[in-house]
Amino acid sequence: MFDFTAHEAAALYLALNLILLFILGFRAIKMRQKTGIGLGSGDSEEMLSAMRVHANFAEYAPLPLIGLFALGALGAPVLVIHIFGIVFTIARYAHGFGFTTPGEGRPLGRFYGIVFTGLTLLAEAVALLYFIFVG
Repeated sequence: MFDFTAHEAAALYLALNLILLFILGFRAIKMRQKTGIGLGSGDSEEMLSAMRVHANFAEYAPLPLIGLFALGALGAPVLVIHIFGIVFTIARYAHGFGFTTPGEGRPLGRFYGIVFTGLTLLAEAVALLYFIFVG
């Protein structure tokens, strides 16, 4: 059951991130219903936050997820794909739900989501270059 090929592992993280995209979009829609704002954010900080969380995911998720499939195509070990997939997925969930953490200051989920998303982007780029040139 858990004996994944590289592409099955990549597809697993794609599926988990597609679910997150749906959830974040749904939350933005619910916020539109709550605030009555049909377009843009109006003067609502809540609406702006919901929009930006959804948009941030849409901006950052596609290329790392494509990178997982590219690593699989280049013959990277499945464990490498799982490591990148797990870290990236947890980072994006932390970022997506970190905005709703009550309290003052920077939400920890958002902070760690940003940090680990960035680290995953860089590490995945290095891994891709390694498997392209060294194999």
